[in-house]
Amino acid sequence: MKNRILSCMVIFVILASCQENAKEVETQAKAEIRFDSHPVAESHRTVIAEKYKAGEANFASHYVIVTWGCGSGCVTGAMVDTRDGFVYPMPEDKEWGGNGTYIDSKKESPVLLTVAVAQSPTGEIEESRKYWEWSEDSKTFKFVKEESVILNSNE
Repeated sequence: MKNRILSCMVIFVILASCQENAKEVETQAKAEIRFDSHPVAESHRTVIAEKYKAGEANFASHYVIVTWGCGSGCVTGAMVDTRDGFVYPMPEDKEWGGNGTYIDSKKESPVLLTVAVAQSPTGEIEESRKYWEWSEDSKTFKFVKEESVILNSNE
């Protein structure tokens, strides 16, 4: 009987320990931003700090994407690694001069979508979508593909 009680107590302690470790992982604080890790972090310190503090990981499991306007209908941004606070720029799109009209990401996906929305001379609304894949090893984006989608037609 004593062995059973002892075994139950050991199992209880192990389970309690596992639950505490799981809670620590869930509530682990985000790393402080390393503003010296990239020039974009220094030049956009305020917006990055505010949005990072308020946001949760929304890209590739560990990154908080932060965006800001760069002109009429244009956004750009950066992302912060919640594990070490390093800041990385959004993929450079020389054709658009920013990252388009909006950026879309999924928390568990390493694929980033940048979208430029425009109206054609015939009145159609067209989205040019560019897909970029984040490499965790090289800490860079690689262009994957581009597609155009007509959203609205005046036929």
